[in-house]
Amino acid sequence: MSEKQSSSSAPLIPAVPQDRALSRSEFPFARVARRLGIEPTGAEVALRDQGTARAAIAAASEDFLAADDDRRAGRLPVHPIAQDPDFPTGVGMALVGAAVLWEQRQYVPRIALRVAKDHYEDGRDDLAASFIALVQESVEPGEDGGPGHDEASAWAAQSLLVSVLQRSGSPAQADEIARDLAAHNIPLDLWRADDPSLPDDSMAWHGGAFVGGIPPRRDERHLSYEDVHDYLDQLLADMRREDAAEQDDQ
Repeated sequence: MSEKQSSSSAPLIPAVPQDRALSRSEFPFARVARRLGIEPTGAEVALRDQGTARAAIAAASEDFLAADDDRRAGRLPVHPIAQDPDFPTGVGMALVGAAVLWEQRQYVPRIALRVAKDHYEDGRDDLAASFIALVQESVEPGEDGGPGHDEASAWAAQSLLVSVLQRSGSPAQADEIARDLAAHNIPLDLWRADDPSLPDDSMAWHGGAFVGGIPPRRDERHLSYEDVHDYLDQLLADMRREDAAEQDDQ
């Protein structure tokens, strides 16, 4: 791993200015509340309460992971969250956005990895790379926090990055990262596991290999880490439009 790939730089995804977001007149409180399992009545009060919002995000994230486990195993999901028409990918993106906004990042690595996998399998390498960046920025190198899956999720995202770079980015960088995975005893296909776990002889997460942007969009413009925030803003914009459409139909 080169010096440019070290984890000593500043965090890639800084904290979202929550107060500014919630103060927007068009913030879709009712729709966000429904996504989090909060009654739309009194949604604004509930979402402005940090403890209530974070608890709802944690509960919705657990339900999402359980429902997605069922889906990936070929079982019919029983959790109500699976009835959302945007399940799984859109719901996962919304939960990641909420988790970043309310700084409840415990489940971000696992959910963002699943979103990245869905986008990669749909051929959206630009979005896949953005969510790979979110996975890796949310994991502290050398520490396994949260529910115990964080480092495995980070390494799985790194293995997925190899496939993304081979298809849409730099084959040379993909080869460099593949060699780094091998040096750390990480399977190259770790990202394919529904619930990735690390081999006993694997080494601690080292902070990733994103250097100078992530793979290009379909318009060939290279992405920056700020583009990840653009996607979160787009999620809110989409939710506002859907909320307005629902109001018009009532």
